[in-house]
Amino acid sequence: MKGFVWVSGFAAGLMVFGLQGWAAIAQTAPILQEQGALEEGDQVLSSDGSLYDVYTFEGKAGQAIDISLESTDFDTYLALVDPEQQVIAENDDVNENDRNSKITVTLPSDGTYTIVANGFDRTSRGQYSLSVMDSEESPAPSPDAP
Repeated sequence: MKGFVWVSGFAAGLMVFGLQGWAAIAQTAPILQEQGALEEGDQVLSSDGSLYDVYTFEGKAGQAIDISLESTDFDTYLALVDPEQQVIAENDDVNENDRNSKITVTLPSDGTYTIVANGFDRTSRGQYSLSVMDSEESPAPSPDAP
């Protein structure tokens, strides 16, 4: 009887909350959210001597995502690497007035993606915030679409 009461209460809660409200929460949950720091002891890019951290997440083909790297301490640089270890997107500045980085991309395949949280140059140090969310933008239509 206890299980029935719990299920009934849960169902009643959904009716009060509304199924659309429940779906909206599910859609806005981050895929990945991290607080980090570029600091001595981190990995170093051989190309420019800058520090970087890496994060991974599981993605699906056709999934549209937004990746944001923000810091008030340094000029951020962001890269996305696909499951075949190819850089598929990168960004230095959101715009000329915003030194944070953002990538909006539709993933080409299923698999493990790697995010490189980096600074613009070898002097970049400090705290940052990284987030990966499902994109609010619609994926671009297929070239074959009517």
